[in-house]
Amino acid sequence: MCLYWDRMAAEQEFPAGEVPAGESKAGEGRSDGPGQVDKRPRPRRRKRWALTGMAMAVSALVAAALVADLSRSETGVVYALIDRTNRPAPAFSLPEVLMPSRHLSLADFRGRPLVLNFWASWCYPCQTEMPLLESAYRSARGAVQFVGVDTDDSRNAAAAFMARTHVSYVALFMPRPGPVSTSYQLAGLPITVFISARGRVLGRHVGQLNAATLKAALDLAFGRQAVP
Repeated sequence: MCLYWDRMAAEQEFPAGEVPAGESKAGEGRSDGPGQVDKRPRPRRRKRWALTGMAMAVSALVAAALVADLSRSETGVVYALIDRTNRPAPAFSLPEVLMPSRHLSLADFRGRPLVLNFWASWCYPCQTEMPLLESAYRSARGAVQFVGVDTDDSRNAAAAFMARTHVSYVALFMPRPGPVSTSYQLAGLPITVFISARGRVLGRHVGQLNAATLKAALDLAFGRQAVP
């Protein structure tokens, strides 16, 4: 997933040459006699090993939970949609990528289900998933609307990318993060929002869609009749 901002480093290291309290330097140890060195683990090392064991146990539990979710899912897809709130979708009014003088708003898409995809030409996961969205758009034959929102990008780069990938559905232009980014909780790209014909949020998918996840999301949001 492409992030808007750099991650804050959370790790701290000991200065070079400094040895944590309770540990001896390499080659040192308590002698129990001539030629004998105490190799028993120090308390701090025992603590590290205990923490490592706990982390491995937690990872195993998480993996088991994911397997259980997959086994219960008919589609084999976990978390196809989150935030299934049914709240009103935030309003927007944005110019088209290819027709800057033409602005479209959320109200212009009322009456049919809407797939709203936030993307950028510099975002590799976006580049990978957009052909899938184009294929789904063509297969839906007007039953579901698809709209892309090019985000934090240049208009020329967006238009060139659309030409290369033969995207034919409407694409809007949002040159930098702003109120729309905040209202749609864009912590990164891509993010796809599924909106009902009445303008309600039926769910979001965070990150890159693949073919199986896109079909599952369309099914969960709009019913099987909307699945290409």
